[in-house]
Amino acid sequence: MRVNYNISSIIARNALNNNDMRLSASTQRLSSGYKINSAKDDAAGLAISRKMNAQIKSLQQANRNANDGLSVVNTADGAMSEMHDILQRMNELSIQAANGTNADSDREQIQLEIDQLVQELDRIADTTQFNAQNLLDGSFAYKGYTNAENIKVMSYGDGVQSGIYAIDHLTYYHYEDSTTYYDISTKEVVNANGTTSTSINKSVTKVITNDRYQAKSADEIQNALMGTASISAFKTEAAYQDKYEEIITNGSGEMKAFEEGVRVTLEDENIILKGNNDFEVKLTLNDNTTKNVESDIVTTTTTPSTITTDCYRNIAVTTQGGNNRYNIRELNFAVERDENGNIVPKKADDQIDGEGTDTYTSSKEVGLRDLEEDFADLFKEQYPNDTKVSVTEFKIIDTVKPEKFEMKLSVTDKTGTSRVETMTLDLYQEKDTNGTIKEEKTLENYLYSTTQTTKTKYEVGVEGNMAQSITLDLTGMGPMRFQVGANEGQIIEVEIPALNAVNLGVDGLDISTEDAATAAIDIVGKAINQLSAVRAKIGAYANRIEHTITNLDTTEENMTASYSRIMDVDMATEMTEYSTMQVLVQASTAMLSQANERPQQVLQLIQ
Repeated sequence: MRVNYNISSIIARNALNNNDMRLSASTQRLSSGYKINSAKDDAAGLAISRKMNAQIKSLQQANRNANDGLSVVNTADGAMSEMHDILQRMNELSIQAANGTNADSDREQIQLEIDQLVQELDRIADTTQFNAQNLLDGSFAYKGYTNAENIKVMSYGDGVQSGIYAIDHLTYYHYEDSTTYYDISTKEVVNANGTTSTSINKSVTKVITNDRYQAKSADEIQNALMGTASISAFKTEAAYQDKYEEIITNGSGEMKAFEEGVRVTLEDENIILKGNNDFEVKLTLNDNTTKNVESDIVTTTTTPSTITTDCYRNIAVTTQGGNNRYNIRELNFAVERDENGNIVPKKADDQIDGEGTDTYTSSKEVGLRDLEEDFADLFKEQYPNDTKVSVTEFKIIDTVKPEKFEMKLSVTDKTGTSRVETMTLDLYQEKDTNGTIKEEKTLENYLYSTTQTTKTKYEVGVEGNMAQSITLDLTGMGPMRFQVGANEGQIIEVEIPALNAVNLGVDGLDISTEDAATAAIDIVGKAINQLSAVRAKIGAYANRIEHTITNLDTTEENMTASYSRIMDVDMATEMTEYSTMQVLVQASTAMLSQANERPQQVLQLIQ
């Protein structure tokens, strides 16, 4: 009898090895918690899971980035909230100073607080930081440049496409004003012959200086904006091809045309261009004349002329031969002289660069009350059947005491036909019961201030010469970029414009006189509106980032669940497998043990 004991031993050993390997793999899965512990477990699953794991880690970091970005936005908004409170206080002080019950000495005390508040606005704008980066000083505003030292890009918004824009030419004026304010009173003087006469006592109360810039007209700038046709000519005409290539090579993009409908508004030294789809560019003027004579842009500066403007308040007048008294609230007479001292002729109605010669300056030019409002009752009486009466000219025709004035009127009847009328006025003189003038008044009795203005004209660019036009290189760069996604290009750009006193328009805010305080109310109001617009944009950023964070949380959660289905072990199933393998290993071990004992038993029988 032959028994093959080796076969049963081999079978038992192989079974033990297989079951032991399966038990070891199950033990590894249970101890690690992962279904895939090496490439041999599931090659495709491992590749997919590693890529998903990388994206999950990226989403987690993007989430942290977005939260940091939200903190940046909230930090900026917190600082702007305090700036808002400062502007509101400045508004209150301006209204207080504009009240006629305050003396100039009271306004001087109010001016002290205004000056401190302006400095605090600048301090907040210059020192508000996040991670040592300034937020409100323009560091994260869109960057733009021009080829003229006289014109700077102050700001532009999200609705402006990056590229190079062009303005054919620009004419503007720099005014340097020195205004002297007077206190006018009268006093009795005893003459040598023993008679008495009245003389005017004029004392200076204060002198205020300032400078300002003003573009010639919004219409001129509107016509100078280079559109599609101009850009096409610039690109294709042989005379301009080289210059076109040079501009786009040195700039940050292609030439872009101003679209139809771009509106131009002027605010002191600022030129604001507004169009559709939130297109807005703000330019500012200065007197930094280009020094390089070979520059692409040509700047011509004229020799300054001088304008003397006398302002009179509350002038009492009467029509010749009439007894009714009329009160002119404010009247300005200006004379402009060139560099040789010659009087400059009166400008046309559509030219705002000169106030004219010995002529009333209208409210359209300097923001004053129209004379027709002062003479409304007179016009109703004199022209009861006409629909409109407006003052076209008001001038002195007789300087012999008392002064006489001539007022030219444009009168429109019910049919729409206009005609010119002339009316003569005298200074009102108060008389006693005998008809004798109590105290003869002259125009000097009503003098309020005298302003000496030096006017310099600047012409930038050459009209009709596109090669020497003004170019605006709007780069589209500058905002803070938050990486809020796992992939390239998944960013949010946050643009925060400069919010110092200069950009808000309150730098050097003056409330030292009643007129200045009244003007300051409007200035501060515009600054509040500007800051409110920035805060609204910042709030929109914050809401967007919060939604981004929520979306990242959701995406990460769902991707983690998918990753878990691939990588994580099913503990119940694996425990069952583990228990089965343990039983099989134990059985295999017992079988191998028995297979090893049989040869010994056979040897004992032989013996």
